[in-house]
This record gives sequence, C-alpha cells and structure tokens, in this order.
Amino acid sequence: MERNYLKFLVSELIFVKEDTIINLIPKTYEKYNEIFGELEIYVDKLNLNIRKLRRNIKLLDKYSPEDAKNKSQEEFEKEFKELEEDVKVKTQEEEIIITDEKRKEIEDIFREIIFYYSPALYEFPTEEFEKAKEHFKNCNEEALLNFLKRERPRELPISNEKLQFMRDDLEIEISMMFERFPLNQLDMLEDKEAIDFNLNRLKNVYEEYQEIYGGLGEELNIKIAEKYSTP
Repeated sequence: MERNYLKFLVSELIFVKEDTIINLIPKTYEKYNEIFGELEIYVDKLNLNIRKLRRNIKLLDKYSPEDAKNKSQEEFEKEFKELEEDVKVKTQEEEIIITDEKRKEIEDIFREIIFYYSPALYEFPTEEFEKAKEHFKNCNEEALLNFLKRERPRELPISNEKLQFMRDDLEIEISMMFERFPLNQLDMLEDKEAIDFNLNRLKNVYEEYQEIYGGLGEELNIKIAEKYSTP
C-alpha cells in the first residue's frame, strides 16, 4: 500500500478515536443522563443510604447508638460528597450549540492537524497536541486554524510495516470502545420501547431499595431499643 495513503488511514483512525473520546462518548452519556439520570441519582443515593444503615446496625455491637450513627456517617462522608459532585457535574454541564455544517468544517480542520502534527506520526510535543484537542473539544475554529500555521514538524522514522500495525491496533481499540456501554446501546436512546423498558427496570430497582431501606430502618430501631433496655 502507498505510504501516504497508509499514513492518511492511520491519521483518520486517530481522528475517529479522538472524536469518539472528546465528543461521542460525552454526548452519549449526556443523552443517557437526560433520559435516565434523575432516576439513577435517586437509586444511587438510596443504595448509599442502605450501605450506611447496614454499617450503622453493625457498629451497634461495639458502640452506643449515638457513636454508631456518627461513625457510620463519618465512614460514608466521602462517598456522599463524591455523589453530590457527580450530580453537580451532570446538572451544570453546558453544551456548545453549533450547526452541523460548522461542526463538519471544524472536524476537517482537526483532521488536517492530526495528519500534519500528531505525535504518533511526527516529532511534535504531546502537550502541544493536547491544546489542539482542547480547541477541537471547544469547537474553537479560530484557534484550530492558527494551530495549522505552526511550523510543520519532521516525520517520525516509521516503516510501512509499523504503520500497518498502528492501523490494525487503532481499529481494534476503536471497536473495543464501541463495544462498551453506552456506545453499543445508542439505539436504546432513541427507541421508545427500549427507553420504557429501562425506565421500568430502574423503577423496580428503586422500589426494591425502598423496601430494603424501610426494613433496615425497623431493624435499626429494634436494635437501639434492645440496647437501651438491656440492664
């Protein structure tokens, strides 16, 4: 295979990989969270409270009710904060509004940057290439065009055989990305029956967790009462 064409195929696969990581995966998660996110947050919170309640009950074997409650809260404080941060990220993210035509132009500029500057193909600093990826993520056309004005770096001494290996490895890596959730379930985010099925699944999990939580609450109250009634 002609070298320039092989290099072009490798650069195209690098683009597909980067575009998947920078745009497709976040947008897919965003769409998923738009449909299922609120209910998943309730489920996650309830699951965390169930774990904390179970720990509280276990600690009553060694501590007073007040100390057991405080220690269980202390042990799970970090996880509750992390969950709160996750919720903030999901609710505060803002999408950059841009037309399909303009996005296509920006994609083509980034493709060209990869073809001439990718550290996988050229003697070009990875930290500098990261700036181009950030511009692409932010749809900053002007910054991308300015990036193209940089001096072209020297090509790495890569054989055609190694280029072919790079191509094969990228194809495998990209296919593995698409096998992972939620990229392998994009249809689920458009199909009403699939959406209803998964909403019902989450609702059933939430109802089961509510029942478990209620039962543990009763168990905790009984154990506290027994502890206080013991002479």
